[in-house]
Amino acid sequence: MPYEQLVQLVCDNALKLLNAANIRFRPMRRKNNRVNTKRGYVIGRTNLKTGLITIDIFTPKKREPKKISSILRTLCHEVAHHQKRPFTQRHRGRWIIRRHFPEFYKQVNGNIEILKRDKWLGEYFK
Repeated sequence: MPYEQLVQLVCDNALKLLNAANIRFRPMRRKNNRVNTKRGYVIGRTNLKTGLITIDIFTPKKREPKKISSILRTLCHEVAHHQKRPFTQRHRGRWIIRRHFPEFYKQVNGNIEILKRDKWLGEYFK
């Protein structure tokens, strides 16, 4: 089975376990084969409106396949954005948007624990 199909199958099963039926996964497609890491590197992104999660499944420099556990951890992070949505908060007289906050990271860790407890997906975390 090709690597991209394996990742798609694994991530679809992980989304079912995380009760995220309205969220879709797609591997990130790069226009060129290398990534300029000096200007920043996006591992994954999510669209809260359409429910699409896109994750880069290759390493930035050599474009080798990433470990499945690394992709699953990134997927848990992106799913948590849908479970604990960002909100605005007043901080020192200004309005700020809280995207990553302590409850958010508790949700990410909880998602990872759900995947580790699964007998099929838990094999990737060993």
